[in-house]
Amino acid sequence: MKIARSASAVVIIGLFAMNAEAAGIDCARPGSTVDHMICRDQSLLARDVMVSDLYAAALKHDDAGKIREQQRHWITTVQSCSDAECIRQAYDDRIGSLLRTKGGRSASTDFQSKSADGNEGHLAIFGPVDGFLAVSLASTYVGPGGADAGDVNADGIDSVVPLTKEHAELTREACKIGLDRLNARTWRVSQAGVCDFADGVTLQGTYRKE
Repeated sequence: MKIARSASAVVIIGLFAMNAEAAGIDCARPGSTVDHMICRDQSLLARDVMVSDLYAAALKHDDAGKIREQQRHWITTVQSCSDAECIRQAYDDRIGSLLRTKGGRSASTDFQSKSADGNEGHLAIFGPVDGFLAVSLASTYVGPGGADAGDVNADGIDSVVPLTKEHAELTREACKIGLDRLNARTWRVSQAGVCDFADGVTLQGTYRKE
């Protein structure tokens, strides 16, 4: 099996020769123990494609030198992992970081929500890739004191999650965030459990493409 665009494959050709078009991992002959684990896990392969695509977008729209340096450090982190969960967390952290770059924003689809309770939500979706979504979900709460008085809080969550029958679910400890795609322009976000977000912040609402 050949993965066309692999972020971890650049280790094989050298950390300092990285580029978004590097040769992909040949999963018949993986180059490292970590590559073996990635090749055996479809969710990691999907994440690998996401990182590669978002990295390429960031190189075009952001400080390329800084993005390359961050990528080198990230690859070192991934290759030091000893189990799939460590790899998965490293990929999710990198995907979340890349989604917040100018390039990541240009490559993803943005949805906005504004509610009467003072919350303004932002949902960025990248994918699906092989049935998985990269999600960055955040909201800023402006309290009754107003922004000029500093009555503002913000919080959010990033994750890579499977999309099943137009539904995805993000979790943070006892908090569950449900995402339902109503149509190409609209997502409904629900919130359940104990969600320890900043005061006043809620992520639930109807998010529409602007």
